Amino acid sequence: MTEKLPESNKSDSSKDSEDQKRDSITQDIIPEEILEAIPEEERGKVVSIIRQSMFSAVMKRSNPIADKITGDHITKIIDNSNEQDKRDREDKKGQRNYNLLLIIIGLVFVGFLVVFLQKDQELLIKIIIAIISFVGGFGLGKSTSKKK
Repeated sequence: MTEKLPESNKSDSSKDSEDQKRDSITQDIIPEEILEAIPEEERGKVVSIIRQSMFSAVMKRSNPIADKITGDHITKIIDNSNEQDKRDREDKKGQRNYNLLLIIIGLVFVGFLVVFLQKDQELLIKIIIAIISFVGGFGLGKSTSKKK
């Protein structure tokens, strides 16, 4: 006659077999002397970390879009990048020209003030100090905004 094991015995026997499988896997992965050097409460954590890293090494992680990219796509991306670089260079060149134009206009204005206010030097000095203060404050504001 065969007797049926109670449910608790079945679950205990299945847990034991799982533990044995775990132990055999652990012994294959980690040498016994290293496992003994690890405190008992930390062994489970170490074993699970090693299992996860082994599992992730086996799994192939890939981006579905990366699988669809061809050489033509890469060539197009490079061409677009080159065009963007050219546009950026043109923008910087235009910005430099604009800044140069502003400096020239400012110098012409200061020259105009010097020529027409030669007779009233006290007023000329005050205006030049105001202009220098304005330019200094403007430059300081620009430099602090770039840091942010």
